[in-house]
Order: sequence, then structure tokens, then C-alpha cells
Amino acid sequence: MDLGLKDKVVLVTGGARDIGREISLTFGREGAAVAVNYSHSAEEALRIVAAIRAMGSRAEAFAADVGDYGAVSAMAARIEA
Repeated sequence: MDLGLKDKVVLVTGGARDIGREISLTFGREGAAVAVNYSHSAEEALRIVAAIRAMGSRAEAFAADVGDYGAVSAMAARIEA
């Protein structure tokens, strides 16, 4: 499938577990640079990042509670940088 995401940056909140994990992997397969957000599952996030990198796409893990506006703003700034 071609979602037109090659070289785009995507943020997947909850991107390390369950449906978020599958979304992160799909975006990675599509060539997007994936920002994998997690709250408590750092190990899972790092595994997803490694899997996406193994596909040849860029990925980084970002810890943030999406219920905290300040944490989300800081995460967005780190992703943009």
C-alpha cells in the first residue's frame, strides 16, 4: 500500500503497544520517520524503534503523558528539532 508518507514525520501516541505498535510499524514500512510516543513502556518503544530502523526508516522514542499539555508541547518541540 502507498499512503504517501515517504519522508514525512509522523507521531504515533501510544505507539509502542497494541494498535499503536501496528500503526508505528505500518508507517515505518511506508517510509515515514516515526516518532513513537510512550508513557510507561520504554522497552517496548525501543523495540519498535529498532524494528522500524531495521526496515530502513527513521524512528525515535519519546516519553510523554499525552494528558499533560506541557509534556506534549515539549515532546513536539523535541520531534521538530
